[in-house]
Amino acid sequence: MKHRRPCAHIAAVAVAAALSLSVLPGCSSLPAPISDATSAVQTIVNDLMHPTSVAEARAQRRSELTQTVDDADLVTPGTLTVGIRVSGTAPFVVTGSGDSSYEGIDVDTAYALADALGLAHVEFVTVQSVSSGLSECDVVMGVGSDERGATVIGSYAQSALGVFSGSDAVPPISASDLTGATVGVQANSVSQAALDDLGLVVVEETFSNLNDAFEALASGSVDYVVCDAYAGAYLACVHGGISFAGTLDTPGTVGVAVSSDATSLASSVQAALDQIQTNGVAEIAKSRWVGGFPALTEATRVTGLELTSSSGDASAEGDQGDATDEGDQGDAADGAESTDGGTDGL
Repeated sequence: MKHRRPCAHIAAVAVAAALSLSVLPGCSSLPAPISDATSAVQTIVNDLMHPTSVAEARAQRRSELTQTVDDADLVTPGTLTVGIRVSGTAPFVVTGSGDSSYEGIDVDTAYALADALGLAHVEFVTVQSVSSGLSECDVVMGVGSDERGATVIGSYAQSALGVFSGSDAVPPISASDLTGATVGVQANSVSQAALDDLGLVVVEETFSNLNDAFEALASGSVDYVVCDAYAGAYLACVHGGISFAGTLDTPGTVGVAVSSDATSLASSVQAALDQIQTNGVAEIAKSRWVGGFPALTEATRVTGLELTSSSGDASAEGDQGDATDEGDQGDAADGAESTDGGTDGL
């Protein structure tokens, strides 16, 4: 079943509005582009309006690109070879049903990086790990800053456990707001373990997957859901009336990995990432999947909480992408988070 992307068309409309320095509410919220980014943003608008033909759209503008990275630094001259980890989950990596195509924040960010590097071709390779991926790829997407044996560049997303409310909430809420509330979590998940470690008096309700948990949240059967923040934001675009309420732990960063000895390539990728973050393209690529989800910082942590160190470590490593990536966004395939630090399933 082909997944739906409720944020994609809305985001495209919002980008068009952003070109006139106006911002739409909700999942359509996007930052107004700055500097001389109009042409770059318009390119993304065109891609978002035709999300199934990103490669075709890029092919049409190859003549407009000026390569800024040395071919000697690349696995294949003129091509950015991108590693996508098999453990990657929605909204970072989404696979089309019945084919081997990839979409998601990681993919859209990689395309934007390629454009900034002046590369007309992008090849995606499924990799088992960062280290194995960098032996055959220029970059690997979706890597935490604590990855060893690689240089991790920048931060285009964050990793944290998020709290989502079935009513309007202004993040961060306080621990007292959770006390006595009915909180939904996926059974045997990192999120459930972290919630248990808080020692709060809550009514915990478990679900086999996050789709069911968010349906319960939307219907009012539970007051909050705790899950990976980005997976929650992804599902919040489907279910109306759900708001982000804060994070349970200190967010970790998600960046782009290159080989430790690839210093020249690292410099080029850093410059490209800086460019797409400065001109607003990186935020637009992210907003396509999670709407106007805010950057996660220490300031988004629910106040009055104390997590054990083990819980914080688990969320940063095991819950980075908290969703399976097959099936519809609103009706995704069930998945279960493993008890040893796996990820929640949609």
